Amino acid sequence: MKTKISLITGASGEIGQNLISYFSKSNNRKIIALDLNKSKENIGVFKFIRGSILDENILARINEKYVVEEIFHLAAVLSTKAEKNKSLAQEVNINGTMNLLKLALSQYSINNTKTKFFFPSSIAVYNVDEKNNHSKQNITENSYCNPKTIYGQHKLLCENLGTALNNDGNEQKLKIDFRCIRFPGIISINSMPTGGTSDYAPEMIHHAFNNNDYTCFVNAKSCLPFVVMPDAINSIIKIMDMPKNKLNKTVYNITSFSPTVSKLYDIIKNKFPKFKLNYNIDKMRQSIVDGWPNYIDDSLAKNDWGWKAKYNLEQAFNDYIIPGLKNK
Repeated sequence: MKTKISLITGASGEIGQNLISYFSKSNNRKIIALDLNKSKENIGVFKFIRGSILDENILARINEKYVVEEIFHLAAVLSTKAEKNKSLAQEVNINGTMNLLKLALSQYSINNTKTKFFFPSSIAVYNVDEKNNHSKQNITENSYCNPKTIYGQHKLLCENLGTALNNDGNEQKLKIDFRCIRFPGIISINSMPTGGTSDYAPEMIHHAFNNNDYTCFVNAKSCLPFVVMPDAINSIIKIMDMPKNKLNKTVYNITSFSPTVSKLYDIIKNKFPKFKLNYNIDKMRQSIVDGWPNYIDDSLAKNDWGWKAKYNLEQAFNDYIIPGLKNK
């Protein structure tokens, strides 16, 4: 009898490490972790495979040997890196995702299994450039979806692919069960992010904790929505646990707080009085941030699957970030 497994791609990345850590403490899922790099957080993993989502032989072996009940497809080339290496980004973000979607479709044929497919998208799908009067609005899932970055374009394309495979008008004939969250910036105490455009926030925090000054690559007025990692992980668990008939959409926003860089600096300075912030504006990254919304509307996630951020900005620092850094 085939073993039932959950597949996590990009398992050694920020979200992957935290998701595996959560699963290792809470249930008996048999997790196959797939990544180019091995991580310390792969304790409790059923099997780690060092490799790429572009390696169709690896995916074929997983497909043949296991019943894949869930796919958490976290592997991606992030926003800043994607702009610098567009061909690699296309390979990984589009072709890699198509490989995983094909695996899920094949599971339906081979094992009569409707694989739950989780796909993390991003506020990069939005483009509210020039910030006219849109910046103060709560941007809904259907607004301003005209991404200008390669990363945002890839995310939106893959959202649409997953939604098309999920929605054929007859729930009994769904071949995959596609579920997607558009994440804002994510702040984690466990790891430093790499290649994202919202990285300035966690970088500021980690530099301050380590008694280092920080040179910010966007200006003081820059403002993006964020959540902390425990809320991000909780959102994934909640949407994946929700019965399919309760979900009115395949793609949902989540958010918690939207501080400016200067507001973040004030809070960090209060906790770490010696911290100094300098600026060296990266025109490309500033342009990306200027095209993303300051605030997003997550009311659909709240209504459909009970999403609610546990941490607002003050609670994030007092109850998660500062205690967590001190206990590392």
